Amino acid sequence: MDTTQFEHYTERLRVSLETVPQVVGLVTLGSTADPTFRDEWSDHDFWVITEPGAQDSLIEDLSWLPDYQHILFEVSHRPHGRTILFLNRHRVEFAVLDASEVSSGKIERYRILIDRDGVAELIGNVHLETHRQAKLRPEALENLCVLAWSAYELHARGEILHARQYVDGFAINQLLNILHSESGDDRKDALDPRRRLELRTPELATELLEVYGKPVPDAALHLLDIVERELKPKAPSLAWDKVALVRGWINPSV
Repeated sequence: MDTTQFEHYTERLRVSLETVPQVVGLVTLGSTADPTFRDEWSDHDFWVITEPGAQDSLIEDLSWLPDYQHILFEVSHRPHGRTILFLNRHRVEFAVLDASEVSSGKIERYRILIDRDGVAELIGNVHLETHRQAKLRPEALENLCVLAWSAYELHARGEILHARQYVDGFAINQLLNILHSESGDDRKDALDPRRRLELRTPELATELLEVYGKPVPDAALHLLDIVERELKPKAPSLAWDKVALVRGWINPSV
């Protein structure tokens, strides 16, 4: 979709939902809310907020969704989430929630298009809580060490695919969460630090892609090297002695 088509779809969505009495809010998320993060591959991502008990009726009858007649796939995410792929390759991801369900969600960038019952305050509180939870936890570095060592153990046992999941998935995610929490970059994403990493820090993204091509023990050591290089100057009081210990377990020659 180009910019005009994208905005036109968003407006059609807003107009359609304003005719539904049970809908009290419409909140667009991510690049749907912030055009500076949008490109030709962006999907529509939003929450529909309803009166309690109205979620099922909107999920079961999608006639409020623009172009619903041209749906190719509909994938359910319980309890009231959907991913829709249209015949024109346009993708929509949304959840239909009441206020109590919204409170347990997470929000990064957002824009409120319908507010009939204190939605702005509700969403604002969720946004603040999302960023509070994204701050560096005291045991974050230790958790990365555990993941790196677990990857090594699985590799030593011969569970190579399982080990790669730990080092390429869990450990890299933890590393990025640690670095993300200490970053002052306004473009960072509190929901998923991998998002647009190539645009925000291309050198780090390139280095992490190289990790995928390394044997598991070398990849685990590389991740520990990265976190020490990037974080130790900013947080010298963290458990770097434990990092050194785990590094020695993986490579006794260090």
